[in-house]
Amino acid sequence: MHSVKGIKTTIGESPIWKPDTNSLVWVEAAGSEIFEYSIHSQNTQIFHVPFDITAIARCEGNGWICASKQGLFYCTSSFDDFTPIADPCFGSTKLHLNDAVTAPNGHLWFGSMNHKQLEAPDGKLYRLTANTALEMDSGFSVANGIAFSPALKRAYCSNMFQRKVYEYQLDDSMTQIIEKSVFVELDECKGYPDGLSVDRHGNLYICHWDCGIISYYTPSRTKIGHATQIGEINLTVKHATRCAFGGEDFNTLFVTTADYELTTQESELYPSSGELFILDAPTQGREEYRVSTDVLPHSNQVNVSLTS
Repeated sequence: MHSVKGIKTTIGESPIWKPDTNSLVWVEAAGSEIFEYSIHSQNTQIFHVPFDITAIARCEGNGWICASKQGLFYCTSSFDDFTPIADPCFGSTKLHLNDAVTAPNGHLWFGSMNHKQLEAPDGKLYRLTANTALEMDSGFSVANGIAFSPALKRAYCSNMFQRKVYEYQLDDSMTQIIEKSVFVELDECKGYPDGLSVDRHGNLYICHWDCGIISYYTPSRTKIGHATQIGEINLTVKHATRCAFGGEDFNTLFVTTADYELTTQESELYPSSGELFILDAPTQGREEYRVSTDVLPHSNQVNVSLTS
């Protein structure tokens, strides 16, 4: 295990492995920077975007969708041209978008949060289709860490400050929720569930905010809401935010972390907080799904603003 030096984020988030360039892309979720780290050159390129980025998802055709505090944007592959898509939080002074992840069918799922009162259950879970944000679930104290199991037709989402990870049974098209259950509820000593990732075998990885670990579980194949923990990874940080599989045969685990509001003592105890960690994955992963062209913008949408 090692970390990438030279880039330190307040809240590192949304790591995406690019097999075609052997590089890892992630964001500064407390700012407007996107980073791309090359495994071969070990150099990091920095992109600046004109909004407060919170997550990214790769699209068919190599563009990106960026979730931000100002809504969803389609971006070119080099993050130099931006098309607004939608913002279900438009007009609110307390709500903005948070995480965003692509489902196996190419639809983008994304969450929202109350940034003025994190524990308020005002967050929602959405699905993007044809430039429209469809509400899938509500009652989240930060809707976070979305992930999918294609074999079981299931989705997962963290209700972060309620310390719960939900498991959803979806229909065959993976567009409708049939059943919902609590998959994991963390004890207070284990922090809060943040980013999620599903490996090639359907195991769910959970990054822990305020605890610096990654726990991973196998689900029941016959009934939702039944989790068996199969392992745990300890990092020398306070906040693990999200992990992604990459590298050769997706046997490497990339983990973003945060140094958000650390005390002086915590900064001394966890000097690598905010760095990108690279380690051998306990299980084999898979490539991230790409957003389908069917849901990409064909024209600029209204109700999206680049001003906070």
